[in-house]
Amino acid sequence: MLEKIMELRSQSKSIAQIAKECGLTVGQVKYQLQKDKAKLAEDRDRSSTPNQAQRGQEREWRLPAFYGRDLVKVMAQGPSVLFVYWEITWPRMRMVASYMQADYRHIQKCLRIYDVTDRIFDGHNAHSVQDVLVQEDAPSWYVRDVRPGRTYLVDFGLYEQGRFCPILRSEPVETPRNTNASWGEPLVEPAKDSTSPTWFENFSSYSLYMKSKK
Repeated sequence: MLEKIMELRSQSKSIAQIAKECGLTVGQVKYQLQKDKAKLAEDRDRSSTPNQAQRGQEREWRLPAFYGRDLVKVMAQGPSVLFVYWEITWPRMRMVASYMQADYRHIQKCLRIYDVTDRIFDGHNAHSVQDVLVQEDAPSWYVRDVRPGRTYLVDFGLYEQGRFCPILRSEPVETPRNTNASWGEPLVEPAKDSTSPTWFENFSSYSLYMKSKK
C-alpha cells in the first residue's frame, strides 16, 4: 500500500486524491507518509557516525501525528476555548460505516460538547449540549465560546440522516476561571450553623479505648 501511495505522490496528486484511489481516509494516508519519512530518517542516521546520528535525532524529533489507536482528547486552552483532537483507526471506521450503511469518508463529522459541571454524567443530565460540525479530514478542532469555570466532556461522532452517532468520548476537562479570586475569599464555604452537633454531648474519649486487664 505504501508503494502505491508513494507512486501516486510522485504524480503530484493531493492527499485527498490518493486517499480516494487507495480506498483510505486522509488520516491513514498521512500516517503512512509519516511512517515513511521516519524510516528514511532512521536509515540516514544509521549510515552516519554516532555523534551525527544523535544530533540528527535531537534536531528532527517531532511528536507523532498519529498513534494507531482510537482516541479523543480535550484540553482547555483558556477560560472559553477547548482544543479537541482525535484519531479513529480503520477497523473502527469500517464498523461505524457498516452500521450506518454509508461511506465513512463522506459522513459529516461532529463534536458534541456536554457541560457536566458538578454532575455524575449519565448521558442525559448535562446542563447543556452543543454540537460543532468539523471538516471531513480534520484531526483536531478548536471549540470556542465555552463558559469559564465549567467541566466539559466531548463526544466525537457522525451525523447521518439527522441523527448523531457517537464513536468515542473524552475524559472530563475543566476550564479555568476568567476572574481572580477576591482577597480573603474562603476556599470552602463556612458553616452557617456553629452549634455543636447533637451527638457531641454523648461523646467520650474513653469510648475509643478499652480498659486493659491486669
